Parts: sequence; C-alpha cells; structure tokens
Amino acid sequence: MRKEPLSMLAQSDLIDALIGRCVMRGGELAGETLLVIDKEAVDDLLQLANRLRRLALFEDRIRAMMMAAP
Repeated sequence: MRKEPLSMLAQSDLIDALIGRCVMRGGELAGETLLVIDKEAVDDLLQLANRLRRLALFEDRIRAMMMAAP
C-alpha cells in the first residue's frame, strides 16, 4: 500500500478515469466493460474503499453538516 492516501481530488480523478474507460465512442455508457488496471490502481481503489467504509459510520453527521446553512 502507498504510504500517503490519495487526496479527494485524486480519488475523484481515479474514478473518472475508470468511468471514462466504460464509455463508448458516441458517449453512451457501455453495457459491459472489461478493464485492465495495474497494481497501483487496485491499491488506490482498496484505499478508497477503506476510507469510505470508515466515513460511512459518520454519513448522517456529514450530510447534516453539508446541508446546513453557511
């Protein structure tokens, strides 16, 4: 595993890159996609999944903070 976790921006870029490989030429999402990803991308996805699992415990509080008036 990488020592420093990906920033939120880097995580979203990773997801966008994966989604970008699942879009057909006309812009339509593919019904099925085969992807080849390297070990680093798998490691990044594992870290992302772990971070989301930890944040899931606080989802209601985070949602309330984000919806609160400034």
